[in-house]
Amino acid sequence: MLSITLAQKRMNRIINNSLSNSLCFCTRLFILLIILFSGHCVSGEHTPSFAAFGEISFSEGVTEESVPIRPVLEYEPGTIKICAVFPFMNMEDGMPVEIEWLYNDEWFYSTDEEWDEGEEGITHRSISWENDRELDPGIYTLRLFINGQLARSADVEVLAPSREETQEPARNLEDFIDPDLMRAWEILAYADNDLLNDLAMLVPDYGIELRLTDDMTSNGQYVYVSGKKEPGKVYISWDFSEKTCWEDVSATIAHELTHAVQHLTSDEGKFGCTVEREYEAYMAKFYALMETGRTDILIDSWSGVYNPRTGKIWKNELWKALKEAYASCPEY
Repeated sequence: MLSITLAQKRMNRIINNSLSNSLCFCTRLFILLIILFSGHCVSGEHTPSFAAFGEISFSEGVTEESVPIRPVLEYEPGTIKICAVFPFMNMEDGMPVEIEWLYNDEWFYSTDEEWDEGEEGITHRSISWENDRELDPGIYTLRLFINGQLARSADVEVLAPSREETQEPARNLEDFIDPDLMRAWEILAYADNDLLNDLAMLVPDYGIELRLTDDMTSNGQYVYVSGKKEPGKVYISWDFSEKTCWEDVSATIAHELTHAVQHLTSDEGKFGCTVEREYEAYMAKFYALMETGRTDILIDSWSGVYNPRTGKIWKNELWKALKEAYASCPEY
């Protein structure tokens, strides 16, 4: 069970407690940074003390803020683009970095870069043909180098076409979505955002249930059976749904559905709380609020990571805030 209430409250305190309403936006951000850098943070077992890249995950698409769209363990035949998402830590701007792709263990493409993305956070890279032609079936390997040394690598397979494809029977939404949550689901399903659309389609595609309940203290939770790749359920608090707006309920569902897709596409033995997973879930929540025009909620509750001038999230500051709020969790 993944619950966000206590960590979210802690995160809100980190961002807002020391900030008075009379402070200007820039001063609020400055104080946030002081809090984040001066606070004691317990490092996870996967957090190194040297420049490094974290575990690489693959997806069909990726947002500007490095949130994966449709995470995959392997790619279907006809894939035209491979997207790789990975965290980074203890980096310095100006470091030489090489991004190398192999195809069936042979060189495929590489670029040399001068690092300019800051000390810690999350980023992404992708590979595709310029004319959007399909990638050949086989094993693709991403190798990441720092200062000429291999820092991280991962393989992913593009499958060859199969002769027979089975058609899955259609599912009825009414069987999986509480009638009082249908409107919140529709906000995601019809949003002008690929990530939110895909999260909404997890419900009929995987059979994930959306239910209201009185028996919980958090706003929302994704509940699943440990050790099994069953769809699980997303629960939303009745009390929360009655006190807040539809857009906020929808954003909370997006957060919890992100945990659902993480569970369904991860190695069961490794699934659990990480800063990276919470980053993805919070970004989904923020996308829902931005897409529905409820930036007032972001300004009120998340001013330390949301820039109202550009309408975007400071992704590195969000990463740092989550690292502090989820101090007992590894980064990836």
